[in-house]
Amino acid sequence: MQTADIQTKAINTYNENLLYFQAFEPDLYKKIQALEHAIEQNYYQEKYSLEYKDGYFDVLDLQHNSFLYGSSSIEHANLAAKSIDYKKNGNLFETFYNVYIKDEDLDSYEKASIPATPYSASAKIINYANHFSQDIQSEMVRIYKFIFFGTGLGLHLQSIHEKIKSHVYFIVENDLELFRLSLFVTNYKELTNNGAKLFFSIFEEEYEFRVSVEKFLHEMFIYNQYLKFFHLLSHDESTIKEFQKIILGQTYLTFNYSALTNSLLRSLDHIKDNYNILNISQKLNNEYLNTKPLLILGAGPSLHNNIEWLKKNQHRFIIVGVTAMLSLLEEHNIKPAIITNVHGFNDALPHLEKIKDMSFFDETIAMFSTFTTPEFLQYFKKENVFLFQGTSTFKRGFDGLASSNIGALTYGLMLKLGAQNIYLLGLDFALDQETGATHSSSHQYVKELNKEKTEYDVEDEISYTKSVIHTKGNFQEKVITNILFNGFKDQCNLFTKHFKEDGVDVYNLSDGAYIDDTIPTKIETILVDKLQELDHSKLFHSLYQTYKVHSQNKLNDEDINSIKTKLTYINKIDTILTEYSKNKYSTMDKFHYHLLGTFIDILGEEFDEDAEDMNSVISMYLQYVSGFIFDIINTKGLKNEKHHIKVLNKIVISQLKKIVSYYKKYLGDYLKEIEEKK
Repeated sequence: MQTADIQTKAINTYNENLLYFQAFEPDLYKKIQALEHAIEQNYYQEKYSLEYKDGYFDVLDLQHNSFLYGSSSIEHANLAAKSIDYKKNGNLFETFYNVYIKDEDLDSYEKASIPATPYSASAKIINYANHFSQDIQSEMVRIYKFIFFGTGLGLHLQSIHEKIKSHVYFIVENDLELFRLSLFVTNYKELTNNGAKLFFSIFEEEYEFRVSVEKFLHEMFIYNQYLKFFHLLSHDESTIKEFQKIILGQTYLTFNYSALTNSLLRSLDHIKDNYNILNISQKLNNEYLNTKPLLILGAGPSLHNNIEWLKKNQHRFIIVGVTAMLSLLEEHNIKPAIITNVHGFNDALPHLEKIKDMSFFDETIAMFSTFTTPEFLQYFKKENVFLFQGTSTFKRGFDGLASSNIGALTYGLMLKLGAQNIYLLGLDFALDQETGATHSSSHQYVKELNKEKTEYDVEDEISYTKSVIHTKGNFQEKVITNILFNGFKDQCNLFTKHFKEDGVDVYNLSDGAYIDDTIPTKIETILVDKLQELDHSKLFHSLYQTYKVHSQNKLNDEDINSIKTKLTYINKIDTILTEYSKNKYSTMDKFHYHLLGTFIDILGEEFDEDAEDMNSVISMYLQYVSGFIFDIINTKGLKNEKHHIKVLNKIVISQLKKIVSYYKKYLGDYLKEIEEKK
């Protein structure tokens, strides 16, 4: 091919890509246009040059005078395609926890209720997968979703696509200039020639990358069990580990459908017991909350390290403490105005059992999530307890707020309710930089991690709580943390983004991770003598009256109608399942696509906003089990397909029906009880 023809083809490919991005990826299109403009105006000095030599394109690094490929990029693409296999033991992410359910345990799980364990409606499915699909030597029939870490010139994207014809691709490239050069060589629209959907993460910040990954994971999530990828060696490996972190943070893994059921229905139990439910949909008009400095105490190492300062200056702040730290506060005679709890399991009770005299907290507002267990609530004066909704919406218009970390949630709540002058202590979201401790030494579950293990290598198996990483520090350039804490910090950042208004000041006193839009502040620099001392008793009574005004302890007619709407939605799902169960299938393909269609029907069922929480339960359950189901279906070499179809069909329907039946009975009985009381 003549040089002029090669140039013409490259320019045409580039223009076709721009038209495609303009129509389907407008944000990416704007990035490319901005880079073009910067190059044309000499605002940006190009690092690379696209070179054509010996029948292939290569990229010359102008600074180092070296080539990206150094040999035929076409041959490289062909080798990349040859390296892709369908095995379940190489170059892939497992997006589930390895669970083995023994045959002899199936009956006990089957008898368990939905709130008792996530295995109550999944054990049979997982057990079947254990037997027939989870051998790492087995192969997949198809690769439905695929990830490219690094585009280079994109030729390997084309060659791999021609081989596997995936339905969904995630394309990651950190270098915008390099990606722009690929537009001259690779026609990205051709990757969709089988109807495939493309997701891009090009030159993104950490938060943007997280959003892009979550969108990719949500698309056709039933095929997420094993996610194959190809890593271009020139691409930064840290992106792969970042992807692993996000996988581990998926809600259906960290807060499964069983926990969500507890969270939702426990609200009704608390209302039945006449606990106050706090309306958090608007700011609370309170003279203290709106004007005085408020100090949030988390369970991080910084709290214990500064306990003497806190003891001395406690009367200068509205102190808001997490319940895990109550024994420490009692020990140092520090009375919080507000205490918070979100944990919905009884393993939080040891924090309270360490308290010597609960009357120490008689003038303290207990601001707890409706997820909190009845056993936990019984430790506190009932009139002082004000519950706020999390994922449940049984009190219409009362809003809800949820987080897997009480420190982050407390911060979000205080922003939402109108605190103007906030200080943070113990919200480290990092390890103690000297000892490697995860929490204050008074925390029930404090432990130490190996802080020397900070390399950003890709691990064969990544642990949410043990894998040590770096993140931006509050007082230091970088601090060491783990994936779990880093996720909690991200939750704080989201609350900042959604609830922090102009004029609100947040001072971070913790020697840990940096939280967006907060002011790093050394404790010794605070002019505490200029802060007015607060009378604890007057503060408590003022807050109590404000909270009481904004609370209710009964369901009104609107709330009752909301329960009826939830029940209507559940009945619709039951009807879909009943209709599906009447079908019979002769081949695995027919079973596969009809089951897929049924899941789509369930997820696509229209629902009133009052039934959104019920939809969340069903959606989370499908995310929890669908990977196991479709992994069985997608396992190559299954013998006696008709037998598998028959067994799978029976198991899947019975397990889904179990969830539906539980909600139908619970909500139905609750409504019946209300009517009888009337």
